[in-house]
Amino acid sequence: MATHDFITKAPSKLLEPYVYFYFQQKISGDRQKNPHLYRQTTLPTGCVFLGFNFNGSLVFDYSDQIGLIDYPVYIAGQQDCMYAMEMPQDSDLFGVVLKPTTACRLTRIPINELRNFAIEANYHLDKSLKELHGKMMGSDINSRVLLFEQWLGSQVLKQRQDPVFTDWAVEEIINRKGIIHTNTLARTLKVSERHLQRAFKERIGLRPHQYATIVKVNHIVNDFNRTKAPLIDLLCQYEYYDKSHFRKQFRAITHTTLSSYMGFQNEAAQSFLKQIAF
Repeated sequence: MATHDFITKAPSKLLEPYVYFYFQQKISGDRQKNPHLYRQTTLPTGCVFLGFNFNGSLVFDYSDQIGLIDYPVYIAGQQDCMYAMEMPQDSDLFGVVLKPTTACRLTRIPINELRNFAIEANYHLDKSLKELHGKMMGSDINSRVLLFEQWLGSQVLKQRQDPVFTDWAVEEIINRKGIIHTNTLARTLKVSERHLQRAFKERIGLRPHQYATIVKVNHIVNDFNRTKAPLIDLLCQYEYYDKSHFRKQFRAITHTTLSSYMGFQNEAAQSFLKQIAF
């Protein structure tokens, strides 16, 4: 019988502009019966993940490809569709859910190249992450958060990057719960729509419309989980004026229906939705 622990922790006030939350996920069970027993299916969240894996390999299952992650520290870029992660028995994963603009401050790799993809973080971000991984080994979540925040704080001071208009674009989309058109967003920021599209994709990894749709769909699913309100009422709140429009966008992201998704999302996936501070 496998046991599953999923713990979350908020960042310090100083690092709130860079991190949504931290999580620790541990699974214990009989490896001989099934080495990859736990499968977690998650909606795209509009975030980038930095993961510290302390035992075994992870399997990322996208709709059109499967990737094996055996790096001790990895960074996973933006997802534009629903994906599943399979974790081994006796796994120990510490994750950092980064805000959308944080990743481009930590690496020179164009973030759009990481879409639906994960790479070795200590090689592409900073070699000190390997040492940090060693210090975290066997620690509890509080110690891991403290160690990571010391590392991230030093990186933020080193970079000293001022906010750019894509930061404000993300903030505007989140404040409006995804209910905004790209041309309206461009006018609000006083930039051309073409420039906004190009810069947003380079720094965030998605186009503004894709990101807004992800934010909006996450709100709807979260509200549906929380309130059990009639779906048609929620859709009207988010400016879907017929179910077919929502079904089309939801299926494009998940390749399934809302009722089917609700049937196989698990507690950890729901916790992710609740923690993302849209």
